[in-house]
Amino acid sequence: MAWMAVTESMERVLADISSVPASQRVGRIDGVMVKTFRKHADQRGYFIEQLKRGDLDDEGRPFIPAEPFAQMSRSLAYARGGNPPELIKAFHWHKRQWDYWDIVQGNARVVLVDLREGSPTAGRIQSIILGEHSPKMVAIPPFVGHGYQVLSLQDVILNYYVTEPYDPADPDEGRIAWDDPRIGFDWSIENI
Repeated sequence: MAWMAVTESMERVLADISSVPASQRVGRIDGVMVKTFRKHADQRGYFIEQLKRGDLDDEGRPFIPAEPFAQMSRSLAYARGGNPPELIKAFHWHKRQWDYWDIVQGNARVVLVDLREGSPTAGRIQSIILGEHSPKMVAIPPFVGHGYQVLSLQDVILNYYVTEPYDPADPDEGRIAWDDPRIGFDWSIENI
């Protein structure tokens, strides 16, 4: 697969943030939305509504995009064990596509970095725990780099919904290394 090259505006953001430690750039990213699931449980098990028309995120904003969903996919990441790091799948980004991520098995740390020049949160890093112990969905806008780290000895299954269908002739998919020094995210897990 041929990945899209990092754009000039993204390169400028990466250059601007490279001198600021990642720990000073942590916070909420403009446009990223999180929806905490409501679990309906009884003695037989549970039921969760993942997405439906009219959904709001945790801050009361409309969660469903104006564009219809175009594809639903599933990804499995094998648990590796050890610290640091567990299996890391990061960073990728899109020019047009919104991603809606739901970890349905296992637990993962989702890490986002705002690569949008002119964004009020350009360069900011946001980290969210998703999975069985933190049942949430995250909506990831275009030009926000995203990836995740497996946090347990259990494989992670990620269901994700996207607003653009995958087109191998024109893939809307770019990559930046998980350990890119300009982003500078510390993937280690502190044990107490």
